[in-house]
Amino acid sequence: MKSELVQRVGRTIEKYHMAHKGERLLVGLSGGADSAALLLCLHELGYDICACHVNHCIRGEEADRDQHFCEELCRSLGIEITVKRVDVPAYCRVNPVSEEEGARMLRYKALQEITADKICTAHNLDDCLETTLFNLARGSGLKGIASIPPVRDNIIRPLIECSRADIEDYLAEKGQNFVTDSTNLMDEYSRNKLRHKVVPVLRELNPSLMDTFAKTLGFLREDSAFLEKLADEAFEKVNCGDGYSCKLIRELDYPVRRRVIMRILAKYDIEVGQDKIEIIEKLINEGGKANVKAKCFAYTKSGTLYIFTEKDGENILQDEVKVVPESIINWQGRSVSFKLVKNDGKFENVNKMFANSCLDYDKIKGVIVLRKRRAGDRIRLVNRQHSSDVRVLMKQGFPVHKRDSAVILADDEGIVLAETFGAADRVRIDSDTKRVLIFEVIEE
Repeated sequence: MKSELVQRVGRTIEKYHMAHKGERLLVGLSGGADSAALLLCLHELGYDICACHVNHCIRGEEADRDQHFCEELCRSLGIEITVKRVDVPAYCRVNPVSEEEGARMLRYKALQEITADKICTAHNLDDCLETTLFNLARGSGLKGIASIPPVRDNIIRPLIECSRADIEDYLAEKGQNFVTDSTNLMDEYSRNKLRHKVVPVLRELNPSLMDTFAKTLGFLREDSAFLEKLADEAFEKVNCGDGYSCKLIRELDYPVRRRVIMRILAKYDIEVGQDKIEIIEKLINEGGKANVKAKCFAYTKSGTLYIFTEKDGENILQDEVKVVPESIINWQGRSVSFKLVKNDGKFENVNKMFANSCLDYDKIKGVIVLRKRRAGDRIRLVNRQHSSDVRVLMKQGFPVHKRDSAVILADDEGIVLAETFGAADRVRIDSDTKRVLIFEVIEE
């Protein structure tokens, strides 16, 4: 009969739909009690498993001892193991992160490089408690207080509902030894301070701390998942083309509204923080424009929130490019193709298919160019008795950050086409048209 811990791990895997027997599971094996127990449990449950040990090159001979232990444990069980060495101190000297964070980042990177369906990490209930306390101490929303998720992408945590005490009891029953990382005994890392100083006080206040926390954590995760679902649905509803409806965002309850704003920020790789959320809130309510990160701006126009990034590159700085038929021009971050087709006499069909994006090529005067709008530009559109200011047309047809990338075609006598609004009357397609120039935006 399987032990209580193994059965609990099996139930956790089923509860969160973590894996099935046909999948290859990679266990992150440090050699500590948690990862050793995880390896044994999954092996006993009959999963197809392999292991990876990451030597962080921090603790010298002790790190080599841990590596040897992991290799021997896997050999005794007939489990394939991969060993990777990462130089955490060197990484942290180049990158502005703590040794603790640097080790975590390099460890996950190493695990992702190995072919497997799922990656199994040995986070347990005690880790969840420490994470909740840490997030409370530095400030967090519900998602942070709900702690480590049981499943994230292809990463699963089968021990997430098991306490450290239960894990060590299981290993004792099996007669399985494990290694101890000496840095876990020091208070230099923030998590260790919580483990050695804060948690013991909480246990004095409530001897059933882990059972109580497990139930509370379940409620927190359910509430958090429900709000995230509402936010996902709301995010889809407020999306309107290239922007987001300020009115619909304002109508959302604050917990959902805040999460929607967080999704908007994340979509544009903007660091999510309360300061950025408040900037977007102000724009939604009062309008205006604000810088949200380097070369990235948020602004509102006609009740719509837009976020755009100024792009680098020589083509962005070009004001004018000569148009050659049968070519593609990279214009202000857009790919625009130009094709020349012969008119088969059914010019009405051409007009219907390519309304506002074609003109009579043989009526062009001199050289045709694709260029930005300029002061004084005017165009008399088809069937209009008066000319229109191109800048006014662009304001009507495009949000601010897209006006410079609009397709405006000109020849030696002036503007012959403005995107969205169509061709000038003097280059309109008629019964005498022989060749038609058509443009199409093929990539934004």
